[in-house]
Amino acid sequence: MSNKFFTVLQDKWKLGLTLAFYLTVLLFWGNTYSAHLSYQEQFQLFLFDADYWWERVAIPGGVAEYIAEYLTQFYHSASTGAFILAILIVALQLLIWKLMKAQKTADIYYPLSFLPSVFLWHFMCDENAMLAFVVSLLLVLLAACAYTNLKDKWERAVFIIIVLPLLYWIAGAVHFIFMGWVIVRELLNCIKQRNFFGAASMFFGVAILGIACPLLSSLWAQYPLYRLMGGIGYYRFPAAIPWMEVIIALLLVILPFIAAAFPKPKKKVFLCGVLQVVVIACGGYYFITASCDMNKEEAMDYDRLVRNKQWVEIIKKAERKSPASPFSVTCQNLALGMTGQLGDRMFEFYQNGTEGLLPEFQRDFTSPLPASEAYYYLGMINTAERFTFEAMESLPNFRKSARCYQRLAETNLINGQYEVAAKYLRALRKTMFYKDWAEDAMTYLYNEDKINAHKEWGRLRQLCYKEDFLFSNREIDMMLGLLYMSNHQNRMAFEYLLGYVMQQRDLERFMKYYPLGKDAGYDHIPRSYQEALVYMWTQKHKSFEGIPWSISPEIMREVTDFARIYTSQQNAQQFLQQRYGGTYWYYLLFKQ
Repeated sequence: MSNKFFTVLQDKWKLGLTLAFYLTVLLFWGNTYSAHLSYQEQFQLFLFDADYWWERVAIPGGVAEYIAEYLTQFYHSASTGAFILAILIVALQLLIWKLMKAQKTADIYYPLSFLPSVFLWHFMCDENAMLAFVVSLLLVLLAACAYTNLKDKWERAVFIIIVLPLLYWIAGAVHFIFMGWVIVRELLNCIKQRNFFGAASMFFGVAILGIACPLLSSLWAQYPLYRLMGGIGYYRFPAAIPWMEVIIALLLVILPFIAAAFPKPKKKVFLCGVLQVVVIACGGYYFITASCDMNKEEAMDYDRLVRNKQWVEIIKKAERKSPASPFSVTCQNLALGMTGQLGDRMFEFYQNGTEGLLPEFQRDFTSPLPASEAYYYLGMINTAERFTFEAMESLPNFRKSARCYQRLAETNLINGQYEVAAKYLRALRKTMFYKDWAEDAMTYLYNEDKINAHKEWGRLRQLCYKEDFLFSNREIDMMLGLLYMSNHQNRMAFEYLLGYVMQQRDLERFMKYYPLGKDAGYDHIPRSYQEALVYMWTQKHKSFEGIPWSISPEIMREVTDFARIYTSQQNAQQFLQQRYGGTYWYYLLFKQ
């Protein structure tokens, strides 16, 4: 039985390694790093449209980019996106192994074929690494595998002359990988045959052809030469060519030949294989871990939950681990506001000042999005539209965003700008995952009664400003006050107003704005407001006798205990953080 087991193990161990690798990649992207997939999907707008197709294929690497964008749209579902990315990364490993076998590499060195995939996995953890790079690499390796099947030198010469320029136009500058691999392979063959003239002719001929491709394309492709040489759609920032791209390219060129040069071990073969697996697995783990930015993943996950209106899930996530970045705190506070808990629970969680409520506009394509969501649900529709539009126009690769298109269609429907809304909706009708939503939204065009009856759009129409004025981001409290006064049913605007001045530690204005809440329909005074009120009372009174607000006895006891510890303990902050770290008093006196 043991002999049979080892026989099966010898036959299937490579398949087992590949399957284990696939499952590891799948679990990583499906669970640990899934928000990065949603992040990629929201910043493109793939259209089933002839003009969109021609726009892509008209540039070097455009076909690969088109295929990649087609696949990226399936990142709309994290599990599907993880499946696609895992398949592509494993496909790279299998193709590089085929090239290694073409060079007669011993089977015991199969684990080395995972190295390029590990490096690629590391690179794809960068949220600006585009799937077009992965697709382009696969196309190049497919061409190299086809080349290995050609035996006649004239067949190989014709293949190079035809495929190298075609590969450049289809996959872009990664054609240099194919060029380098062919040169090394043919040089080694010529050296074995002592055909040095043939080696020199082949080297210069293939190199000139490979370099000529981007040089000739520069005559009609309106891109700088360094981008034509380095790749157009591989990275979101056009001016950057990451070193990891270069390292992966070099590894794909030289690994098949280096592995083939290793002698086949005659003793301790099993130990040799196990040692490779252990080294690559352990090294890969630390290499991938080093590339992961879990703070970004957390922020992206909060943003994804906001986009999907999963307010309860956001609060549960914050309860497990309070977010620390302004980006995530904005999402957390919005969820508290949407569930009516902002006044009661705001200071139970980390607060970093007003930037965690309504951040100022920044000229990038990510931070304005949660801010635009907050403005949208508050009823500041024009500000939400401005933030969304500016975020989309700030995309460094000049793409459009499906998420932004959807929100811009909504804001224009709410504002009655139907021609503008129709422009966005017509584009969304040409997508896969937004088509049904766009078709339904088209029925609201020029239909005032239907929009007014819509659960969300109709409500936001009632909440938004009734008169035009110049918006000032330096007077947010005034903007929120005007918003609330235009409709007292907008309780969230009132809570953002009080939360804004409380986080500024401006209790004078808090006392000025607090009476406005008499029309907000509260059945109790929210806890954080009680804490602010009782604090102000204690600054001028020695007892709670005559306090004009309905302050709970528990809060009265707690503020007394807080004051006692604050005035009597030398290391008061430590004690107070343990007992009262979730109160407004602690935020007021200790938070920076």
